[in-house]
Amino acid sequence: MRDELDIIDQALETGRLELGHLAGGEVEEAERLAGERLALMEEAWRMRDPRKIGALKQKLLQLQSIQGQITAEAKRLHEAIRRDLLRAKQENQRLTGYRSSMRTSAAGSRFVDKAG
Repeated sequence: MRDELDIIDQALETGRLELGHLAGGEVEEAERLAGERLALMEEAWRMRDPRKIGALKQKLLQLQSIQGQITAEAKRLHEAIRRDLLRAKQENQRLTGYRSSMRTSAAGSRFVDKAG
């Protein structure tokens, strides 16, 4: 049977994989791994043994470090997506401006006397 330190080690490895997927832009896989990591951490917490608290603390500090890296990468990815959306919006506005300046009236020139 696995003890809480083995489970925390597995959560650490899952966190590293999550960080790699997030850095690669694979958000769905990173999200799945985040859920898996959470489940592992909760399981380890339920199993904690007061006699192993020192070793558990060291592993949790490592997990905290990985969480900080994951958060930083997520913020970087969020900012990149925000910039891409802003750039797409500006490009759309520019193209809309060109389209409106190129419109011609279907009935002919607007300066032709239509009254007869």
